[in-house]
Amino acid sequence: MKPKPIVCLIDEDEEVHRGWTRSLQDEAEVYCYPDHYGLFRQASTDKSLMASFSCIIVGRKFSKLNLDMAHSHIPDLIRAKASGPLFVNWQGFITKEELSKKFDGKLFHKFGVRWQTLRLRIQKFEKKSLQQKTNVDLTIRTKFKKQGNNRSIPKPDRCYALLKAMANNAVGSHREKIEFYANHDPQTGMQLLEAIYSKLVTDKNRPDSCPSRYINSSPVIAKRILYDTLYA
Repeated sequence: MKPKPIVCLIDEDEEVHRGWTRSLQDEAEVYCYPDHYGLFRQASTDKSLMASFSCIIVGRKFSKLNLDMAHSHIPDLIRAKASGPLFVNWQGFITKEELSKKFDGKLFHKFGVRWQTLRLRIQKFEKKSLQQKTNVDLTIRTKFKKQGNNRSIPKPDRCYALLKAMANNAVGSHREKIEFYANHDPQTGMQLLEAIYSKLVTDKNRPDSCPSRYINSSPVIAKRILYDTLYA
């Protein structure tokens, strides 16, 4: 039997927990947490937990913690660890800038929707992510696959261009770290690329944590791009 998809819900209201559990009942499992602390505690002992979620749904306001998710760093931490989209479950007003900066979309039904409806939102996110990866791949190929060009571009400049492209394909703290290396600490950025190259697993069944996802969907091509950048 095919395993059910798993949805993560973070909300301090137990009625919201019950609503989403009822609406998804036979089609998906719902892991409910009253706040992000519970999720992070479990994820610290179960390293595969975050990658197992088809999506994560989080409320915006947490009165017990005096927390507004749209104005905190918590969504960045979640998105950096998760492989699926992060949706905010909020019926109030939120600006486009707040939404796009912290979340991958907004849900309008506080107490749940059917799995078919939620799955369409997840598929829309996956399609968008795939398109972004394709665009990054094309950018990298254009920069680094032209014959002779690599030899005429200094290595620090090649590394800078690759780090910037990788940052565009990352989210949250990973993006900030890679952008910092590219702009302010190129020596460490170069060392990061060398470490990735030496440890990159080229197995087609790569783990979700494989850094090749910042370069290309194929680890084999990612390793070739890293080699051309570092050693051409």
